[in-house]
Amino acid sequence: MSTSSPASRIQANLQELFEGKIASGDAYIKFKLTSEITALLSMNQVQESLIVEAAKITPLPSMPKYTIGMINSRDRVFCIFDLAQLLNLPTVLITPNQYQIIVLQTTGESSIPIGLAVMGLQGIIRLTSKQILSANSDVVNSSLAPFVSGVVQQETTMMVLELANILQALQA
Repeated sequence: MSTSSPASRIQANLQELFEGKIASGDAYIKFKLTSEITALLSMNQVQESLIVEAAKITPLPSMPKYTIGMINSRDRVFCIFDLAQLLNLPTVLITPNQYQIIVLQTTGESSIPIGLAVMGLQGIIRLTSKQILSANSDVVNSSLAPFVSGVVQQETTMMVLELANILQALQA
């Protein structure tokens, strides 16, 4: 285990940045979906990540249980959804003081922002296509399988989620 301070790690990362030693591969946002599941989403449609006080979210009555509410952020109004509940997983986001949100921009004719609340944001990692393995039933449970495009084996197993399938579940 490394004993370097956060400041020394930041300094090393900045030095690598200015020297052009950026890791190869595509960028993915890493987050805790549940206490047991770490997941990844491609950064292609991610606009930003936010930590929002629960009081700033307006609840929406008569909506599916995975709908948390609406928020106004940076002159945009968008809905926030509990990603774990949307994927039929147990959730721990029931009335927290704050939400950790991944803000995505949909593609298509009418591009709109949406927010996905997750258990915990963990940063951004880069992966090559060789590092992403095909998902099999040994690693991915059947209810989550339609949303998983692959898995990554590092310290833990991470599920690579397919945003298009998540958006389809929102429309259902």
